[in-house]
Amino acid sequence: MTIDAIADRAGASKATIYRWWAGKGAILLEAFLSGVEADIAFPDSGTLREDLVAQVSALAHVLGQTNLGQMAIALLGEAQHDTQLAAAFRSGWLEPRRTVGREVLFRATERGELRADLDLEVVLDGLYGPVYLRLLFGHGPLDRPTIETLVDQVLQGIARQKDAERKCSPAHANPTVETERWAILTDGA
Repeated sequence: MTIDAIADRAGASKATIYRWWAGKGAILLEAFLSGVEADIAFPDSGTLREDLVAQVSALAHVLGQTNLGQMAIALLGEAQHDTQLAAAFRSGWLEPRRTVGREVLFRATERGELRADLDLEVVLDGLYGPVYLRLLFGHGPLDRPTIETLVDQVLQGIARQKDAERKCSPAHANPTVETERWAILTDGA
């Protein structure tokens, strides 16, 4: 996509386009933000796992099964060379969602579902990083079973000790193999 193509499609001159937007990245960002839901809201089902699965699934749907995913990829590419665009993408898209995510995780911590010593920023990265990685590289599915496995495995790492006994989704994990692998990595310690 070029500014010429945008101007032609809009029936406007390049000068008009540049009067309203600083460049292609700014146009992409405005189109992306106006196309996504203002909030990919966290549900409040009463269980952290179900809320996370529903929210991550909604994000995966928006980014993986609509044209907004391709816009997000283009934006991320443009943002690598445009610090103002990167900052605008973070403030307009990422930060509002991370703020809500932190609040949900904080409330779960207050209810005793999660360990109190967690870095919530790292937890959010662990939940959402794989969605963006699969969006960018397309190396694996973003379907419900994958998202359930992702959420289960993150929760195993952050749950209070009594809750950490829960096993991964059986369709995607073999706890015996994982236990053996861990024993090898830690020399059986």
